[in-house]
Amino acid sequence: DKLVKDVKLTKTYGGAVLENPVSEDPSFIDRLKVNMKQKKSIGAKAAELIKDGETIFIDMSTTALEVIKSVPDNIEITVITNSFEAIIELKYRVNIRLVMIGGTFDKANLFMGGSMANRFIEHYYVDKTFFSVKALSKNRGLMDSKEEIAEIKSKMVQNAREAILVIDGSKVDKTALFNVITMDQISTIVTDYILDQQWLDILESHNIDGLMV
Repeated sequence: DKLVKDVKLTKTYGGAVLENPVSEDPSFIDRLKVNMKQKKSIGAKAAELIKDGETIFIDMSTTALEVIKSVPDNIEITVITNSFEAIIELKYRVNIRLVMIGGTFDKANLFMGGSMANRFIEHYYVDKTFFSVKALSKNRGLMDSKEEIAEIKSKMVQNAREAILVIDGSKVDKTALFNVITMDQISTIVTDYILDQQWLDILESHNIDGLMV
């Protein structure tokens, strides 16, 4: 009770759990307002990794949306996404062929999900996946707040030649409820977070390229 009063724990039936604000799940519109300067910088840096003729997955995250906004008009690519906002953003881009992942529409987070979306993703193998997560932990890897979201992102990573994590510093050294993938499944991390030596050692041990903006 004292820890709850001090806002260090949340009471649950049969016990208590540590407070973790990263596990909160604000709507897509709310997330668009958070750390946008950093996300734009991360997106621009990550877009430099996209090559002409490639096919890529873009997940439903606001940071991945910034990646696709930064793709120059002089390269032609195919984008496969479950992000409704990405479809709206790219609908007039003649250099980008769009493939929308079907499924159940999540009105709060503006994406298509569910079992149909997962089966859809399994039919494709792409050059690169650009995605973000709610939390990145040295000990636990990549984590998200909802099982459905974690599963979709995991399938996008599994069905790509390269997996590129785009993540702002507010999510680094945090944890969330569900594991998405392990560190050894990532090719590159693009972040504004100043990676300390321990992080650099982790990236090197898993052959991950770390790009800081």
